[in-house]
Amino acid sequence: MLIATAMQPIKERLDPLGVTLSIQDGWLKLTSRHQKIDADCGLDAPGLWKPVGYGSVFEFPLETTLHRIDALELDDDPRVQVVSMVASWAQQTIDGGVPRGWAPPPRDRLDELVPAAALSFRSGSFIEPARLEADERTLRVQVSLGRLDDPMPASRREWVGLLLAAVSSVRLLRAGLRTRPGHGGSIEAAIDLTGAPAPIAEALLPIAVDALRHCFVFFVSTATIIGDAGCPSRMLDASPSRNTPSTRSRKT
Repeated sequence: MLIATAMQPIKERLDPLGVTLSIQDGWLKLTSRHQKIDADCGLDAPGLWKPVGYGSVFEFPLETTLHRIDALELDDDPRVQVVSMVASWAQQTIDGGVPRGWAPPPRDRLDELVPAAALSFRSGSFIEPARLEADERTLRVQVSLGRLDDPMPASRREWVGLLLAAVSSVRLLRAGLRTRPGHGGSIEAAIDLTGAPAPIAEALLPIAVDALRHCFVFFVSTATIIGDAGCPSRMLDASPSRNTPSTRSRKT
């Protein structure tokens, strides 16, 4: 009850933005049902805002380290402080901008939190280096899940869209395409911590790398097959709508 009372000013600060705040099972979620969020929510958008469902609802879902607050060395009411910092982070990145004066932790601290070996992802025969991007306007971990051929049949592009939606449904993650006209591109997954206050960034960065590694292990083989237009597949060469249970039942 005391925590709920202490968080009321934070909720009141978010109300004018149309943003609601909830905490459940250690997860802090900020949700906006306003369609006018200026951040494009693509791979390079700062922070964790991303569209869910049909794009009319935007979420800023975050494991806030509410179960790890002792490690943050904050003052009294550390949980409230964590929520306040995350709410400010969401508030300042909702328009697609980076908070003025923000900078990521120093590079030596980043290397301490995430050693180079931790950025080498492997799943069976698939090996890919994840990229930790850190400069005055960026703190992002990103990995390629598979190459994207060009040209690509329309049916394959539909499957790529479903894959991107599946990856983006995972907490913290966004997915998108890096394209090079005439040369295909790649299917990418990323977790963007740009704008995060230093204690939050340092607590979340190892979690982000682990989450991205699990994403790589789970999706890399599927992304590689879908993105390879030269890989024969009767299923992938047909529109996903033709492979729904209701469609298959009508064929039998």
